[in-house]
Amino acid sequence: MRGAPATLATPVDLHLHTRHSDGDEAPAELARRCVEAGLRVAAVTDHDTLAGVAAFERAAGGRLTVVPACEITTDWRGRETHCLAYFVDPGDEPFRRRIGRVRDAELTWWRTWTDRVRALGVPLDRAEVARRLGGDRVAQVDDYLALLLEAAEDDPRFAPYREGEDRFARLIADWCRPGRPLHVEHPVYPDLVEVLSWIEQAGGVAVLAHPGRLTTGLDAPQCAALLEPLRAAGLAGLEVWTSWHTPADSARLAETAGRLGLVATAGSDYHGVRVKPWAPRPGLLPALPADPLAVLDALHDRRPPVHSTPQVRL
Repeated sequence: MRGAPATLATPVDLHLHTRHSDGDEAPAELARRCVEAGLRVAAVTDHDTLAGVAAFERAAGGRLTVVPACEITTDWRGRETHCLAYFVDPGDEPFRRRIGRVRDAELTWWRTWTDRVRALGVPLDRAEVARRLGGDRVAQVDDYLALLLEAAEDDPRFAPYREGEDRFARLIADWCRPGRPLHVEHPVYPDLVEVLSWIEQAGGVAVLAHPGRLTTGLDAPQCAALLEPLRAAGLAGLEVWTSWHTPADSARLAETAGRLGLVATAGSDYHGVRVKPWAPRPGLLPALPADPLAVLDALHDRRPPVHSTPQVRL
């Protein structure tokens, strides 16, 4: 699935990934790219981990305002849904344990999948996957599939998937769907409403990531009706401007955020040039908020009162 071409620059990017989850770049490399792109504010939002935040902040060396954050995998209405957690306390042990369980379940899922691959007679094992992709991170889906095809280079069963832009999609359909040899039941993700409480208890602010996927075909009033229960449960914002949304999507979701009194946020969801070529560097979006720095102030103002501190305008 491709996103929308991102060509407009913003000084605030609140959705970035490193190799601590499924990004291509180490925190220090990402920090360098952010500085070179002219960013003033950045948030590393790796999936289900805060592990890259400190290294990113050290590498930024005071040249960026760094918002501690992560992106949590949840279930909402029977669908995988991602929630961004901003201003969470990196030292909050209950929060770290909770998101760690989500990440560990994903790691177990991929290890089980790798075992299934090996059981088919393909010479790929957990040690090789860990060596190539990292033993304690969940990489891009395509990276695991590429390792499978590389290991099965001489296996005629996988010959049809060696070429074509859709080769991974076909491989998933033929081998990984329910009833197929490599199918593994996905982990049970925590309910989104429960995760909203985790974020609040950790002093954070919850924002629904790239909600265009969840609201396809709905106008702003319909979106507001759909999302109202989440607002009532503690959701503070919607990611309105992102490389997954067209300008029309962003306009519809900005109106939705206004109707619900939610903060409209902006983040590229940059993973690296290889992973998302339509978002070639941090700080690029298909459409922009009128005042990007005001987004940070608005988010900061939504912090739970016990955790709030005076905000200095950048």
